[in-house]
Amino acid sequence: MQKSYGIKFIVLFLICVFLFSTNTLAFGMDFNDDIQKITLDYYYYDGFGQDKVVQSVNDGSWHILKPDGSLINLKGKYLAFAGMEGKNQIFDDNYYRFVIGNDSYSIDYSNRFIYVDKNGLECFVDGYKYVDPTKGENYFILSNVKGNGYETGLYHKCNKTLIIPAVYDTLNYISDDRIIACKNDKYGMMNIEKEEIIPFSYKYIDYINDNFIIAINDDDKYGVINLDNEVVLSFEYDEIYNIHEYGGYLRISINNKFGLINTATAEIVVPLEYEGIEYSRNETAVAIMEGRYGVIDVTNKIVVPFIYDSIMNCYDGFIVYKDEMAGFVNEEGNVILPVECYNISEVKDGYVTAVIEDKSGEHKYAVYDLNGEEIVPPIYDYIDYYATDKYMLVNKGWYAYLINKETGKEMIADSNLHFTDVKYINDKYYAGGLSGGYAVVNFAGQRLTLHNYNDISIINIDGEDIIAAKYHTERFNTYFDYFKQTNGPSTWAKDEVTKAIESNLVPFEYQAAFTFNIKRYEFCSIIVEFLEEYQDTSREEILKNNNIDLVNPPITDGFSEDIAICLDLGIVNGRGNGIFDGESEITREEAAVMLTNLSKYLGLYKDSDDVYLNDKSSVSPWAMDAVNFVLQNNMMQGVGNDIFSPKTNITREQTYIIMYRMLNDIDF
Repeated sequence: MQKSYGIKFIVLFLICVFLFSTNTLAFGMDFNDDIQKITLDYYYYDGFGQDKVVQSVNDGSWHILKPDGSLINLKGKYLAFAGMEGKNQIFDDNYYRFVIGNDSYSIDYSNRFIYVDKNGLECFVDGYKYVDPTKGENYFILSNVKGNGYETGLYHKCNKTLIIPAVYDTLNYISDDRIIACKNDKYGMMNIEKEEIIPFSYKYIDYINDNFIIAINDDDKYGVINLDNEVVLSFEYDEIYNIHEYGGYLRISINNKFGLINTATAEIVVPLEYEGIEYSRNETAVAIMEGRYGVIDVTNKIVVPFIYDSIMNCYDGFIVYKDEMAGFVNEEGNVILPVECYNISEVKDGYVTAVIEDKSGEHKYAVYDLNGEEIVPPIYDYIDYYATDKYMLVNKGWYAYLINKETGKEMIADSNLHFTDVKYINDKYYAGGLSGGYAVVNFAGQRLTLHNYNDISIINIDGEDIIAAKYHTERFNTYFDYFKQTNGPSTWAKDEVTKAIESNLVPFEYQAAFTFNIKRYEFCSIIVEFLEEYQDTSREEILKNNNIDLVNPPITDGFSEDIAICLDLGIVNGRGNGIFDGESEITREEAAVMLTNLSKYLGLYKDSDDVYLNDKSSVSPWAMDAVNFVLQNNMMQGVGNDIFSPKTNITREQTYIIMYRMLNDIDF
């Protein structure tokens, strides 16, 4: 009994293996990662959080798309989306920024930015040319042009009332009790009730805190006052320089001598004894003494000695220069890379990218960690170590490659494709760049699109990652082509496409983008592949046997051997005036003519009867005989209901199947 069960198991196992193998044979081969172009209702842009800014493909209207699929409709006739602005700027909230043009509203606007908040509220007020957000969540700054300046006021966006009339040259809203304004070229400070806090008697003021307000008097001297207009630091300085992103310490100067002042106490912490000084970060500053650069801390203690020609502060330390060479010193003043590099190109995320001399004397890029240990040896002409977490971008000569940081392996070592720039998309695709733009390329080394995109990225639409390829068609407007990530041809086409490839009818570079419309130059290549198989010959023999001239081509655009063969054999024709138009996509009636011409060249043509078509009137007269021929001989088929659809395009996969059937199945 156990033996019987064992036999049954073996038989069942063999049946499963057979079924699996026949299924594998049906689809024939493993295809590389591929894409299919899809049509979406909107062009998608980044938004705050999970929101997206979208533009209707049909009418160009703009919206904010919420995660639940609902839309906030924006009323503006925007020329373009210009990104997002937030609290890192002058605003207290996050805003979308758009470009608007002259005809957007009743006022004669020039092209400029307009802001829209996260909820779709547009910064627009009738009667004012410029409407900008503020640090306060309730207010807009309103401005109109007046002479060579502006008339500026403050508007309550919720109450829709003018809080401060537009009579000021400038307004800088800090809070309801801290509003810096300029009127008649004099600066002062007031509150939301327009009550004067600091008199309008200064050439300029810059609020740091209540006890540290930079002011310039009529003698163009800088000083520090407090909220009571009391002088904290006398008006004797040539400069008090505020770098907003650093805060804490400001540069001061008298008679070309520089020091640092603490903004919390208004105390001069670094005396005015340097020829130049720039606060960097982490309580340090780059300074100049007797023409040499060094680094001090805010107690005036030397961190890096004054021995360098120049110093550039950066994250994790300082790039130092001497005698036209570069090195790297960390924040504690320790030398990590001696001044023996030709350049330090970048310091970022704990790594230093340097240009050094290799053993042959050539300048190459290398990467080091913050201990000075070599991470990438000097073998590349350029390195962007930070291109992605997993991959770095390198150049060898003119060409760019993505390299796995951990293994050092090129991601596409065997590809015949070469690009001057490469951008990572995901672990299936990359953007290959040439002078004309980027193309989508898979990691098998097959180019899937033309090089006509400005940028290529991944966006998530309804839970699916879609490739978004951006291009410009006008001065402002940005549009996208969208591609679904797939694998191989359409399901219905896989069997015969597999056989076409196995029959050597499809070059490797065309074994992708199967659902794309085939172009004239691509069709020529497939025809030549067919001729090689059908006649058991080669391109070289076809060129030689027909004395085809490659030196003096009859066309001036995009000439190739395959185009030359098809032109000489009468299979395809140019457009006239030396133009072949190889990038043009082929229509079904054009394909019928080319296939008929191929049949004539091979001696397979015969007159055909008229085939009944419901759309016969749509077929061009010059294509009618060819359409009858290909339909009657089953080289092509209609699209259903006795319709040929002559003006629609034919795809790559359809072309491959036709050529395979011509090679094997069609009985003339």
